[in-house]
Amino acid sequence: MLIKSISFPTYLEDIMNIENSNIDVFVELEDAYTGSCTVVATAKNIESLMDKEKMNYFEPGHPFIIVKKLTKEIITEAIEAYASNDAYWLKVYHFAVKFDTAVFNQLQTEHIEYLKELDELDNS
Repeated sequence: MLIKSISFPTYLEDIMNIENSNIDVFVELEDAYTGSCTVVATAKNIESLMDKEKMNYFEPGHPFIIVKKLTKEIITEAIEAYASNDAYWLKVYHFAVKFDTAVFNQLQTEHIEYLKELDELDNS
């Protein structure tokens, strides 16, 4: 899906360390969808956040798009990749915290049934 615009509520020039930070990114898609806001972070920033919280893993929550450096070019490249395939991954990241777990439970049930059918075919 084509991207109409990418904007930042914070000036990229104000970021002190482009290799260890994160930034909100607003994306407007060609289908006029403008609600897409995601956080783009560097791998070093994720590690810094884990160190700050004294944790060995990054806590579950709103997913970040991970980049090496926070530059307009790299962020644009990443957003374009996430906007491919009808913006599938961009939408997943944006709506991830709003998914109803009942949907996952239903998918899991269907998958278990599918696996049972495969086992039955193998055993016949």
